[in-house]
Amino acid sequence: MASTREKRELYEAKQRAVKYYNENGVPKKIEEIMNSMFYDNPADVYVQVFETLAKPPTVSKITARQAYDSKGQPTVQTEVHGTVKNEDKLLYTHVSSTTNSSLLDNVRVEEREVDDQQRQENISAAINILNSDINNRIHATDPTQQDEVDRVIMKLYEELKVIEDERLAKEAEEMIKDDGESSHREDDKASVASGKKGKNSAKKGKSQAAVYVPDEPKEKLLCGSNAFTAISQATCCAAAQVKHVDIYEHVACLRHGEIPEKFSVSLPMVTIIQSGRAAPGKLNCVKEFMVIPKHDMPLKKSMTYIQQIYNYVAKQFFAKGGRAKETATKLVNDIGAMCPTFDKAEQGLDLLQEAITNCGLTAGEDFFIGLNCAGPEMFDYDPVPMAGKSDKVANFPGQDMHKEKGKYEVMVGIAKVADDLVEFWSDLLTRYPSIIAIIDPMRKQEEEHWMRLCDRISDRCLVVGSQAYHRPGLLKDEQLTENFKSSGIAFKLEQLNTVSDILTCVKKMEEDDNQIIISSCQGETTDTFLADFAVGVNARFIKVGAPVRGERTVQINRLLQIEEQLETKDKLKLLEPNAFPHIAPPPLPEPEEGEGEAQTEEEAKKDGKKK
Repeated sequence: MASTREKRELYEAKQRAVKYYNENGVPKKIEEIMNSMFYDNPADVYVQVFETLAKPPTVSKITARQAYDSKGQPTVQTEVHGTVKNEDKLLYTHVSSTTNSSLLDNVRVEEREVDDQQRQENISAAINILNSDINNRIHATDPTQQDEVDRVIMKLYEELKVIEDERLAKEAEEMIKDDGESSHREDDKASVASGKKGKNSAKKGKSQAAVYVPDEPKEKLLCGSNAFTAISQATCCAAAQVKHVDIYEHVACLRHGEIPEKFSVSLPMVTIIQSGRAAPGKLNCVKEFMVIPKHDMPLKKSMTYIQQIYNYVAKQFFAKGGRAKETATKLVNDIGAMCPTFDKAEQGLDLLQEAITNCGLTAGEDFFIGLNCAGPEMFDYDPVPMAGKSDKVANFPGQDMHKEKGKYEVMVGIAKVADDLVEFWSDLLTRYPSIIAIIDPMRKQEEEHWMRLCDRISDRCLVVGSQAYHRPGLLKDEQLTENFKSSGIAFKLEQLNTVSDILTCVKKMEEDDNQIIISSCQGETTDTFLADFAVGVNARFIKVGAPVRGERTVQINRLLQIEEQLETKDKLKLLEPNAFPHIAPPPLPEPEEGEGEAQTEEEAKKDGKKK
């Protein structure tokens, strides 16, 4: 009886096995494999053949914790775990860079403390979102499907944003109910204050007026929004590990649908000197003085020259500054750039050209200069002295302590309206033809003047928009118009900027004749994703900061490694010469019927003539 029962159970097990294998197509696959093995005669049957039949790896767990960036500020470290061949493995660990603070370096301690507290709250919220909601949403997702991962996490963001907006609206309603009377009193006080302000503004209007175009309302992001770009980048890196390819190859595959035969290494935009409002001296209109090598110069060779330029500039500061200034100049800022006391843009430009010449190179032929102007930062929104520089302003003869609203303070004590700023930049670039890139020369709100400047300089210099454009998540759905154009755009991997959104915007902006720049953040880490991403998207430039400090040189070292790999595999492609497409202002609307004649008659009367 026992023997009969065992035979029956064995027969039933075989029947279940036959059914199971037939449903999964195992017999057919085994037959195909055996036939191919007979002819191919592979060295290792199991690795080369059977491994390809395994299910694709999937995300099993997301783990996030607090880490620190190059400025000692808190950031997010994200781990992506995956199920690979029935085993749970750590696929990749990514440490996110942090966004620039909206505060200048010389603000009051109280403002800095508030900013630090908000940053900490954002990091804590991001870690919580990663370990809970995002972890649950992308569980069992294929990391190689970047579009699907980014779609899922951005859908989550929209849901969390709606919940947060509803919570804030409810709190506001309750506050209005509880403090109705006090709110009316505050409104009365505000009305009186605004009335006084109006009177003061009227008095101020006696001086030269500036047409003030207000900024757009700043987008209010969800607390912890940096979790979404962190997981997007971490998943992209994990996918490269799963596919056993380099990250730049995987990024290129995401963009083109396949891995290209040839790759180009992005040209480094390296900051040598830092200036601007947060730096000492009167100069406000240039935040970064950068050097850029020639398009066909190998990175290995160009980095040798860049280090020589950096060292030469440092030695000049030491030689000319004296003991006191020598000590101050040795200090560099967060990105490793030197911060001398400059009063004019020409001082930095002359010094860089002198350093390039000292290397046996020709400025404007072998090496070029780029300027980050940070136009919105030198714009005065309020007629008050800037925090931290009031003492300096008072020391300058004839300088009014209260600066006019709606002007660009190119240098302390010298403010220009948008019309004058166009002439200022045009004249500077005419005298310094070695400048081939200028980032954010003014605000986007000055559309007419921006286009007028492009018409003057775009034939010889890239006019790059950074702060001038919305984040990629919004830009990808916006329609580009003739009223505002640029010849370059800089992307940063921060906040809500997912890999998919940037890839979409890269294609969109290239079709509009824009050169692509991948830019580092202020608070960088030693993660090298930025370098791989720049090569993968075929960006012409990568803005890395100074050629010193570990978090900056790690990007350069990775680029050097990629260049050597591509040379070894004969996959390195040199960049084409710099192209400067002319950007012309949109055509003026045609005058209505009779309008031109009326204008001619009016002009004739002014000239004392009769038509």
